[in-house]
Amino acid sequence: MKKAVIYSGADRYDGKFHDHAATSQRIAEILRDVEIDARIRGFRPRYVRAADLDDADLVILNVANGLQGPDDADDAAWADAWSTIDAYLERGGPLMLRHLSSAIFAGDPAWKRRIGGVWLPGTSMHPPISDATVTVKTDAHPIVAGLTNFPVYDEMYSYLQTDPAITLLATHTFEGIEHPLAWVTEAAGTRVVYDALGHGVEAFDADGATRLLQHEALWLTGASDAEIART
Repeated sequence: MKKAVIYSGADRYDGKFHDHAATSQRIAEILRDVEIDARIRGFRPRYVRAADLDDADLVILNVANGLQGPDDADDAAWADAWSTIDAYLERGGPLMLRHLSSAIFAGDPAWKRRIGGVWLPGTSMHPPISDATVTVKTDAHPIVAGLTNFPVYDEMYSYLQTDPAITLLATHTFEGIEHPLAWVTEAAGTRVVYDALGHGVEAFDADGATRLLQHEALWLTGASDAEIART
């Protein structure tokens, strides 16, 4: 069984408007069905340990934008934690980012290149949470082979700032514009998937959202195209 570590929003990376504990648990349950054992850790400096990542096949960030609150750890306290994650990525460890994880380090060009796009304050937004349709780019990548468009109840992120090098997996349409929802990039030398879905657990009620998550995780952990397609 493959091993994943889910860092769930806490400390400065808790968005206050998201139930990260619930969505992280739901992600772990969905991944268990495809033989990925996901361990959940609160995203606090002392919980980001090299020992946890040494045998991890995948790291998942289910966190928020990282604005420091009065009781949160400061940059110095976070330095070792981010060095640990950077070391994991530098050795080729794959990364999945969920929902508002695109907002962390939005002003850091190196981070944007690594993850393929960011939530840009003052530009990016979402309409009120509602029923919507996810359009799957079926022929774009093995992750989406065999998937079809699906309905979802979620916040549909719009006007994200993306890198031209990404491969789009899914989009939605808002104000007459097609907006990226999920993509893959290998621009920084490791496999990275960003998926904007997942404001609440109800976002995973749709079979399409569940299968997309599973396909993303399987590809990130090295499954063959045939294995992904069978899921």
